[in-house]
Amino acid sequence: MTRRRLPLLRPAAAVLVLASGLGCALHKANALFDAGDYEGAHEAYRQIVQSSPNNVKARIGLRRTAELASQAHVEKAKSIEAHGGPAEDIKAELEQALVLNIDNQIAKDWLLRLKNEEDKAKSQQETVAQMQQDAADQGALQINPRSIEGVDLNFTRRTSLREIFSTLSKAAGVNILLHSSYQDASVSVDLKGLTFQKALDTLMLQNDLFYRVVDKNTIMVLKDTAQNRDKYENQIIKTYYLSNADPQDVRQSLTALNPQLRIFTDKRMNAIIVKARPVELAIADRVISQLDKSLPEVMVYVQLMEVTETNLAKVGLLPVLGPSDDSGVYRMGATTTNLSSTGMNSNTGGLHIPTSSIQYLFPSLALDFLKSNGDARLVANPNVRVLSGETGKINIGEKVSTTQSSIGLPTGGITGGTTTGSTSTIPGLSGLGVGQTSYNYEDVGVKIEVSPRVHFNDEITLKIKAAVTTLKAGSTPGRPDLGQRDIETVTRLRDGETAIFGGLLKDEEQKQLQGIWGLTDIPLLGHLFGNTNTNKAKTDVIMTLRAVLVRKPSITPEDIAPFNPDDATVKSGPFAPKKAAATAPAVSVSTTSPTAQAPAAQPSQQPAPDASAPQPAQAPANPAAAGQGPVGAQRPPDAADLVFFIAPSTANLLKNDRVEATLSVSGGQGLSSGYLDLQVPPGMKVESVVPGDFLGGGSVKQAPGPNGTLRLTFYRSAAGQDSGILASVTLLAVDSGNQPLLIQGGQFLAGANPISARWVNALFTVQ
Repeated sequence: MTRRRLPLLRPAAAVLVLASGLGCALHKANALFDAGDYEGAHEAYRQIVQSSPNNVKARIGLRRTAELASQAHVEKAKSIEAHGGPAEDIKAELEQALVLNIDNQIAKDWLLRLKNEEDKAKSQQETVAQMQQDAADQGALQINPRSIEGVDLNFTRRTSLREIFSTLSKAAGVNILLHSSYQDASVSVDLKGLTFQKALDTLMLQNDLFYRVVDKNTIMVLKDTAQNRDKYENQIIKTYYLSNADPQDVRQSLTALNPQLRIFTDKRMNAIIVKARPVELAIADRVISQLDKSLPEVMVYVQLMEVTETNLAKVGLLPVLGPSDDSGVYRMGATTTNLSSTGMNSNTGGLHIPTSSIQYLFPSLALDFLKSNGDARLVANPNVRVLSGETGKINIGEKVSTTQSSIGLPTGGITGGTTTGSTSTIPGLSGLGVGQTSYNYEDVGVKIEVSPRVHFNDEITLKIKAAVTTLKAGSTPGRPDLGQRDIETVTRLRDGETAIFGGLLKDEEQKQLQGIWGLTDIPLLGHLFGNTNTNKAKTDVIMTLRAVLVRKPSITPEDIAPFNPDDATVKSGPFAPKKAAATAPAVSVSTTSPTAQAPAAQPSQQPAPDASAPQPAQAPANPAAAGQGPVGAQRPPDAADLVFFIAPSTANLLKNDRVEATLSVSGGQGLSSGYLDLQVPPGMKVESVVPGDFLGGGSVKQAPGPNGTLRLTFYRSAAGQDSGILASVTLLAVDSGNQPLLIQGGQFLAGANPISARWVNALFTVQ
């Protein structure tokens, strides 16, 4: 018989061993989690889930530890970056964070940023934003003057405006037609060094005129009147497809800036359509590009814990009058009615109280020796991801029913009735009681509302509203006693900072003594004739908040720079220079160092341009002496609008002489930042580098460049003139011979788009 039972007991024993092993493994995983070893706990939970996929506790623990362990790797990557560690280590930590939690948006964005930095030179897939930029570069109104750089026209004597337009038309190769409303006048004006568009705008503003673009080679000049503008001024319709902003909000902002704009919204495509003049459309471009930004996002980690301790002691004698009586009061009384009399004596006219009607009530005594202890612990650890300016809500708990009774009465006469519990019965209605019981539900648990607002210095303002509702121990079903804790505050945290809200302590103690009057006042012995009720309750609430920026504000230097509406036509008008393709490399026209046997070979055979009024630099007259590369030799001289040149281009110096080499720019409209690699000859020493007026208050930083060059990195604080002095470099001659100062290369950006450039170098001879 025993041998027959053994095969049946073996599977049961195996099940018991497996369950015991899973319990031990789960206990070990919980211990690792409590110790803060989230990665070890994650591995332990993962093994449990593999062996028991339906283990709910292990699956929840696996998810929680994945998020925490992944965040720990992100914090380690931040520490490596703060200490100047290698990018490979940062990348390894971020990749490990994604292995643990593929939804870690911080690690995703960081890895993407690193990848973009590595693949900066590679072509990027065309996006909607790039298509919008390409369409903007094309322009709805295009005109092709012979040169958009500068015109040298100076009319110091009063000259007919018609003649000035004729001269300007011949210089630029653009037909200028005069409308019948045009009235000629004699003016004196200096247009030297101005671009064609700037010269045209100056004449329009000076003489109350405006022009209409007819075609690519023709414009018409009209008298500036409201009627002419409504009838003849160019109107452009443009559709903006918004990626982040709400069309109605953008429409309100544009209408507030310019009420005359005609704006239509399309909610289906999340787009707005604007019909406006070119100047107004340029302003709308700038405003919409700044409003259509993705909102920052914040991950808020909340930890809330409430600990409640209750002690109840009830000891002593308590007199009761009935099974349900707990008043604890001794009573003695008399009745005024007996079985044979109505109470009023009609013969004597007085009150008749027989002795048999006088009753003494001696209630029963109940002995209480109740003691109750209760401990409650509420822990909530929710995480919520919220957009800046929005509200995230968390509700963790349950609903507790509370019984309420309402009674409906008929309209007829009712003489009496009985009410029991929560249901009322009314007699006289054929035995049908009319009653209605209603139930209300109260939320018990944790409610948290978080509203973050991200600042542009990576700080976060959190508006917090937390409510903790608990069910007190010993509550009666249907009539629960609820405890309420509310926290409402506004705090400002740095990225990754933790705020702790503690000290919300509530300590209650109640004592009650019931007994026979007089006897309970006897010292020591009085408690034997009474009932003592002691109730203590202690509650402590602690809440921690940690805010982490998941997506930062996408603010660029162009967004911070001021914008002059008067320059709108310069930036996006029909004469605006078109940006080069994003993949176009910077093209240089460099020179080789002349040898000592041929000191007469100059890097440029043209005279040094005047720094005060720079002209577009021409190609060197002797390409062989200039040493142009194959790319530069094949390009026409005017293929690039941006030109850098050094003045003076030649100079004779003595030892220990100083020379100020001015690095000037021509055709720099739209140029916002970049760098130049300057090859300083060994016989000369750089003493100082001073930024020029072209930067408009920007900065120039110098640092060692590749192959022994000096890298000058510049940044323009605001868009200004299209030509001027970029920087002044003071050089000290320390050795004799030919000392060529060469621009070896660079990168030049108009916003985020690279543009091509040419440059002309200089040669100094030190004796």
